[in-house]
Amino acid sequence: MARNWELYLFVLPALAAIVVFAYIPMYGVLIAFQDFRPTKGIWGSEWVGFSHFVRFFHSYYFWDLIRNTIGISLYSLAVGFPIPVLLALGLNELKNGSFKKLVQTVTYAPHFISTVVMAGIIIAFLSPVSGIVNHFIVWFGGEPIAFLMKPEWFKTVYVLSDVWQGAGWGTIIYLAALAGIDPALHEAAVT
Repeated sequence: MARNWELYLFVLPALAAIVVFAYIPMYGVLIAFQDFRPTKGIWGSEWVGFSHFVRFFHSYYFWDLIRNTIGISLYSLAVGFPIPVLLALGLNELKNGSFKKLVQTVTYAPHFISTVVMAGIIIAFLSPVSGIVNHFIVWFGGEPIAFLMKPEWFKTVYVLSDVWQGAGWGTIIYLAALAGIDPALHEAAVT
């Protein structure tokens, strides 16, 4: 180690980043095993072991929570995975470079909008009185829908808003992967 101390010096920033961002935050996990009181702090609060977990597992809503979590995860995977892939495949086939860049910018821009601002935009778009979505529904002869007040719309609004915010990022990743494919392999696969 003494002979190669320079190499260990290079590793030091990466090791410090792992400690600061991976191990130190685990200190807060202790709260799950305590009857935590902020005035007493983490070490002054009473230890209760697994009692919070036991209470959660025996809760009346436990199976509803598990079913909803798995349902939203599968719905998000089924809708959120293919859209960036299809968008990347479509953009990869475009010949018009300026249109391709415009579509990439428009789809990637929501990734930089904070979740709070995105929630405000969703509320504004889906408002039953002034929302643009309900204006289109009324324009086509339908009745306004209170999307944010009906439980049956929650999963769809949640998943589609996540897809709207994240599809551009996924598209960029898949486009980068497609750019690394040798054109000769692509031609051979087509024939």
